[in-house]
Amino acid sequence: MRSRLRSPVPISSVLDDTLRRLGLEAKVKQHQVFSLWSEVVGPKICHHAQPIHVRGGRLFVAVEDSMWLHQLNFLKHQILMELNRKLDKAAIYEIILRVGEVRPLLGQPKDGDPFPCRPQEELGAQQKERVRAILSPIKDQGCQEVLQRLLLRFYRGRPSQESNNPLNK
Repeated sequence: MRSRLRSPVPISSVLDDTLRRLGLEAKVKQHQVFSLWSEVVGPKICHHAQPIHVRGGRLFVAVEDSMWLHQLNFLKHQILMELNRKLDKAAIYEIILRVGEVRPLLGQPKDGDPFPCRPQEELGAQQKERVRAILSPIKDQGCQEVLQRLLLRFYRGRPSQESNNPLNK
């Protein structure tokens, strides 16, 4: 007959012991980077780079374009140190940057902006109309979407004065 526990045991300690026994403690620790990413890198980088997956202690990160890849190469060591500091141990030993689609992290809200760390600046009516006019002759939907993203990125963060905009000339 089994002996009963004399007092309740917190579920967290049971989970910790089980993960340790199964050898999964390090993997769980590594995957916490997904929830820490935007806090560690800040809103500007979060807008342009997101972790994709962790494999063997390596964190793979998708970056928007080669310019961001180059820039983040300079910050890789600092990001790595800060992630491991927040994880309380060296769970990640390398960050690998790749140009790719930057998608919202799992668990991010579906309504509104999927990138809560992404600063959104409203475009003016003239800017929106100009984007529509530029895209209207393009029939290929995929090409139109790519160009729209580029144009919107171009317009965001710039003064709304249309005279300063090279697309209006």
